[in-house]
Amino acid sequence: MDHIFKIVLISVLLSTHAYAKICESKSLVESVLKQAKIDSTEGDLMDCKLDPQNDSKVIMAYAKWLPDSEDEYSGHYVLNLLQFNQLNQRLIDQFQVVEPLISDAVHLNSIQLDTANYKFTNTNRALGLRLDYSLNSSVNPFSMTLLNLYDLKKKRQILHNLIVERNRAETDRQCNAELEERTSVLVMQKSQSNQAFDILLKSRIEQSVFHGTRDNCKELKQPTSLQNFMLKFDGQQYQIPKRLKEEYQY
Repeated sequence: MDHIFKIVLISVLLSTHAYAKICESKSLVESVLKQAKIDSTEGDLMDCKLDPQNDSKVIMAYAKWLPDSEDEYSGHYVLNLLQFNQLNQRLIDQFQVVEPLISDAVHLNSIQLDTANYKFTNTNRALGLRLDYSLNSSVNPFSMTLLNLYDLKKKRQILHNLIVERNRAETDRQCNAELEERTSVLVMQKSQSNQAFDILLKSRIEQSVFHGTRDNCKELKQPTSLQNFMLKFDGQQYQIPKRLKEEYQY
């Protein structure tokens, strides 16, 4: 049945660790980390991309895993954003982010650099990082993607844990279930707040409800809903409206 397929598909997606493409050369990675004085450990996460503003440079996001002393499966990552020369592998710049990346029951599976044109001033472009999380549960499968934005020039984080994708379900694994999928896109605006361009967040929400028994299960599909709101810069970071923080910030 369609609803069983959807529930199984969500569960498979949530239980599979997403693969984050990294720098392919192990020796290159080791060289850059050595220059940055970072010791690699099992469980670290990494992604690399060419600098969209200068293709002679590579940007590396390296998240070092630090487990809790009482629970090795819970802890946090310390994120370093590194820039190095593609030809000679020389480290150019390093930014260790103060805010940790938490991973506990809701597990951080992978990180991915987002080099879309997040130009938030006339002369400065932010770097994005997407964080893929999941909760493995057959009854309440859940996954989400967060987006952080970083100002590399001033070495600061200007957007914190914005939920740009979310998939969740509640099901009895027979028929009765509620499913929701929400996807969001960011659109840079011409209007400004505190000398930074506003960002319009546009979300699309799909919901389905199933009820009955395994042999007689019916779907009641809900109309697609849209939700738009503005992110405004307060001088330090972009703020999510208070009424929506619980739904859009992790």
